[in-house]
Order: sequence, then C-alpha cells, then structure tokens
Amino acid sequence: MRVIVQIIKKHFLLLWRSPVELLLLLALPVILIIILGSALGNFMDGDSPGMHAKVALIEHSSEREQFEKFKHDFKTELKLTQETVANVEKRLPIQALKTIFHTKEISKMMELEEISVEEKSKILQDDTYTAVIEVPQDFSYQYLSYTLLDRKKTPQLQLYENEEKQLSAGAIQSIIKSFQQQLTLESLLEEKGMDQNEVALSTISVEGQQKNLEHRKSITAKEYYTVGMAVMNALFVASTIGLIAFREKQSFVFGRIILANMSKWTYFIGVLCSAMTFSLIQLLVIYGFAWLIFDVTWGDFTAFIVITIAFSIAVGGITVLLTAISYRMHSEIVTNLFSSVIVSVLALIGGSFFPIGENAEVIELIGNFTPNGSGMSAYLAVLRGESIGEIGNHILFLTVFGFAMIMIAVMTFPKRGKMV
Repeated sequence: MRVIVQIIKKHFLLLWRSPVELLLLLALPVILIIILGSALGNFMDGDSPGMHAKVALIEHSSEREQFEKFKHDFKTELKLTQETVANVEKRLPIQALKTIFHTKEISKMMELEEISVEEKSKILQDDTYTAVIEVPQDFSYQYLSYTLLDRKKTPQLQLYENEEKQLSAGAIQSIIKSFQQQLTLESLLEEKGMDQNEVALSTISVEGQQKNLEHRKSITAKEYYTVGMAVMNALFVASTIGLIAFREKQSFVFGRIILANMSKWTYFIGVLCSAMTFSLIQLLVIYGFAWLIFDVTWGDFTAFIVITIAFSIAVGGITVLLTAISYRMHSEIVTNLFSSVIVSVLALIGGSFFPIGENAEVIELIGNFTPNGSGMSAYLAVLRGESIGEIGNHILFLTVFGFAMIMIAVMTFPKRGKMV
C-alpha cells in the first residue's frame, strides 16, 4: 500500500513540475466553459437568435360575416340556443389561428400581418415574407357546416412558402399542419357526440402532466458546457498519466521496480489509482469553479459524488489499458492517438460540444455507450432534479466499463520477461 501511495505521489510531483500539462487539465476546461457557455448561451437557453419570419394572412371574406350568415341560415335547423352560439363563436377557426400567432412564444419569432386580397400578387413577389396563408372564400362557413352539419367537404387553407427561407417556412408549415389536425379532431369529437366535460378532463390531464414536467429544472448553457467540458477533459487525464507511465518505462524507472523484486501489479494498481485520483480532483476543481462563478449547483450531492467516482473508475480503466498497450508495443503512439483523435470523436458523439442526440434516439443511444456520454447524461439528469435511482443505469455502465477496461489491460499487460 505504501508503494502505491508513493507512485501516486510521484505522479503528482511530475505533473506539478509540468505547469503546461497541469494548466491544460485544469484551466483549459474552465476557459472552454466560459467561451461556449457565452457564445451559445442564447441558443441553448431556448432563445431564438436571429429567426424572424413575416407571415401574411389573406382572408377572402370576413369570418364575422360568415358566422352571422351561418346563424341566420341554420338557427332553426340546429336549434341554436344562446349558449350554443357562444360556444360556436369561441371555436371560429381563423380567430383561433390568429391567437396562435399572437402567443408570446410564437410572436417572438413570427410577425403576422393581415393583407387584403388585392395585395396578394404584390406580397407573393415580396421576398421579405416567409409565407402567405390564404383563407378561401367562405372557409369558416364551410368549416362550421362540416363540423355541425356533417358535410363531406373539408375546407383547406392555402399556404405559399418562400423557398429561400426553408427553416422558418418549415416552422410555419408545421403550425398550419397542427392547426388543421386540431380542426379535424374537433369535428370528429362533434361527430361522435363526445361530452365536452370528457374533453375538459383530458385537457386537465395533459396540463397536469405538463406541470409535472415543469418541476424538472431546465438545463442552462453554462450548466451544459460545464458538464460537457468536464467529462471531455477528464479523458485527457487517461492519456496524460498513460504517457507518464510510459516515460517511466523509457527512463528505466519501471525496470528498477521489477529488479527490486516488486510485483508488476503493484505498479499497475499505482497507475490505476493515480488516474482515478487525478480525475476525481480535476472534476471537483472544475465543478467547484462552476459553482463559484456560474452558480452550477447539485440538488442531490450524493448522486453527484457517486457519478464522479464511477466516472473516475472509467477514466482509470482507460488509463491502465493505454499503459498496457504502450508497454506491449514499446511505443506511445496509441496514447497520442487517443488524446489527439479518439477523445475528440468521443466528445462529439457523447454530446460535449452540442446536444447532438437530442432529436435522434439512435445517436443518443450510441452516445450513452461512451464513458463521457453516459457520465454526461447522468450529471445532466441530476441537474434536472432526477434522483440517484433514475440514473442507476448510467452509474452501472460507467462502473462496468471501468472494470472491463481494467480486465482487458490485465490481459494485455506484457509478461515479466517482455516488460523491460
């Protein structure tokens, strides 16, 4: 045990005497957190940087006039009471569409302008408009007839998109598609004679689920990149300690340990413990800085510590595997390849630079099968307010991954006669 402590102490001193490597391990992640957190803060925090769409709405006839005409034509046939008329009035489709575009979230990104029919040709030639929504003649009248009188003809809106603004045009298309699906749903409910109270209960249920989700804290850019840069740079501990171990072989330090009749596994465990200790210290320093400067706090501190220990085991496993391969090959090429290429690939797949798997389940799954990706998912889950029980799969993966790397390293480590 004393020898292992001496090995760890020696690695500490070697790093302390190499300020450049020490700064890269501790200062670089902090600098990256500041840069990425500030540069991508608006985007990550849900703001809409630079996206602004002008939308023109053209109505061929007044919805109010259509409603009055519908009341006049079918008041007797439908036996419309004052209460029924009030309910129908609340469901007028174009008024509902305007309400959608005037909501706080949508109005930040999209500006709705009501245009006369005479200006249609001019507006269609105007590239400043992202889309033009054309409401056909008697659209609302036909919709009410379709809904309340079971008419077969379904009214449709006409959408003209600006091909040069595909991103914002696609967003508007999604809104219109969802809107028309909602109209179809309402008419289906009316056709099936569903009780409005049932619909109300469904709405309450959905709102309740939404409120439950809102209890989970959203992740800010500073929090995201604190975790992303921490887990990425922790992987550099593996290559750094691996290089130190290989240089000790080159300088015959390891040879003298063997000649002193000391077990090679003592040195092996010493390298493993060095990497785990350095990784643990590095993560605590980075997260401590983030806590002081960016107010990144952990609701479940026990879960945070458990994840950090599990991730340090994974880093330790990678370190001894790199050391074993370097000793067997008598070269540091694999360790250099790991630090220069493999870490960057793992960081990209694991989501350190950007939440690449947010909209793709396959990529997210692959990312969670990397040590940094799994560690990052666990850390972010704790920041969102999840309990340690909900991240057990990530902790298990990190621990199993670490021990698997250690076992492979044990099998790879050269035999006594081939080590020196």
